[in-house]
Amino acid sequence: MKKILCLVLTLCVAAAMVFSFTACDNEDDSDVIKIGSIHPLTGSMAYEGQAFVNSQKIAIDKINAEGGINGKMLQLKAVDSLGTAGGAATAAQKLINMNVCALTGTYTSGSAQVVSRTAEKFGVPFVVTVAASETLLTNGYKYSFRIQPSTVGFSSNFIEYIPYIKTDDMKTVAIIYEDSNYGTGIAEYIKSRIDETGLEIIGMLPYSAKASTLSAEVTKLVSLDPDILIPVGYYSDQNMLAKELIDRNITFPAIIGVANGAFSDAKFTNTYGSQADGFFDINYRYNPNSEETEYLLREYRERYGEEIPVCAIYGYESIMVIADALKRAGTSDHAALRDALAETNMTEHLLPQGAIIFDEAGENINSAGVLIQIQNGKQVIVYPKEYAEGEIIFEKESDS
Repeated sequence: MKKILCLVLTLCVAAAMVFSFTACDNEDDSDVIKIGSIHPLTGSMAYEGQAFVNSQKIAIDKINAEGGINGKMLQLKAVDSLGTAGGAATAAQKLINMNVCALTGTYTSGSAQVVSRTAEKFGVPFVVTVAASETLLTNGYKYSFRIQPSTVGFSSNFIEYIPYIKTDDMKTVAIIYEDSNYGTGIAEYIKSRIDETGLEIIGMLPYSAKASTLSAEVTKLVSLDPDILIPVGYYSDQNMLAKELIDRNITFPAIIGVANGAFSDAKFTNTYGSQADGFFDINYRYNPNSEETEYLLREYRERYGEEIPVCAIYGYESIMVIADALKRAGTSDHAALRDALAETNMTEHLLPQGAIIFDEAGENINSAGVLIQIQNGKQVIVYPKEYAEGEIIFEKESDS
């Protein structure tokens, strides 16, 4: 009798698990369509993580105010990734159990890798907000899609844009980068193509994501004395680097971030103002000519009392991409939604690019970074020309 009861209980648990991972296919019977958000809401990256969630809420509120999708309201379910791969895996599992019809996230490439595997395993669409690792979408998975450029995309932009920045007397480069998939990927790709620019790399300085100071690395940079410094990392560590440079009054002819987590962010310029004038960054950004950009910037400022962190535009856009696919699919069924995402051709958005179109791997084929320069304490797009808000200002030679 006990064996029979155990067998029955085992079958019931198995059936419940199967139901929990397939219930979203029946989501059309409910009044809401749930979308999952996996971002770091605690720890050193909580500032960025919360900004993603904030911008996603703005997108969902906008859609719901306009009547929702196919007569249903959207609902955001946000779970803290803790900024770790393990935390992201747990969050993905939890959200799938909540019957979300799509996942979004994650800000770090390591976390995005595990969420991508989980999404593929259970057949749940995953739209990457920010995670730049080039290997993220190379596994043949069918359920993952990325809107932003990859590390190769940003690095290729550097190779393309550097002729507009460097002067004839700039010959040498040093790269300081966080030793993650993202930081290492950008540094190694630039190194592999640096000969095309006529420049020479004289230093590669990786540092740990857990570093509490970059003082030694900055001292090393001073001894190398490069003409161009390329910093790559997340907000907290790049802010730490900038503070070290500014406090020690250390300058280089050009400082050019590539997908830098700080230099393109309003919080950075609010902190340093004109002290950071001249810093460049090749990064994601919004289209300054878009009415939707004006709406998001204004709404974020009014709701949260600060300028939107630039990375968070992809939180907003991830919801809009999913909403567009839901409309065309006419259902929140996982497979149908995946197929609709694969057929995306979205011309109305707030990104500085052409239509959002995904290739077979799930990459946005038109994604690109823009070149910004900090001028008078503000980020200004200076290239490409169709999105430019100003021209590059070259520092004048001091009279001596």
